[in-house]
Amino acid sequence: MPEGPTFTTRLVRIVHVLLVASALVHLVLVCAQPFLAGWSLDGDGDALDLHGINGSIIVTISMILIPLGVLWWRPGRGTVWVPTLAVVLFAAETLQLGMGYADILVVHVPLGVGVLLGSFVLLGLAVRSKHRANREAQP
Repeated sequence: MPEGPTFTTRLVRIVHVLLVASALVHLVLVCAQPFLAGWSLDGDGDALDLHGINGSIIVTISMILIPLGVLWWRPGRGTVWVPTLAVVLFAAETLQLGMGYADILVVHVPLGVGVLLGSFVLLGLAVRSKHRANREAQP
């Protein structure tokens, strides 16, 4: 296994690419949720099933975002806000999923708006942040 700063730099870049890609997929799926819910209001029962399945996939991707955020923060020396927001989103989405299956829409709908906003912020933080090792190396 190669040692040295080049291996570490490559590893950090890979983690960053995986983090941004996962956050982007997460955001796209979260943005699809209101459309699937609205589609089900037209009487299409399959859309409501897709809404539930998509919600489960979103929670799964949130679980993936947590270790990627931690790896970006500690070894990658990125911002601590990425893993923190990933944990908050995972907790909110888990609650969101439960409220949706329990048909408690008074909590489900506003929480969905918060998850959507948090997903935009997470992607923005993941794209914008660079690890401190790159910033310190630049003159």
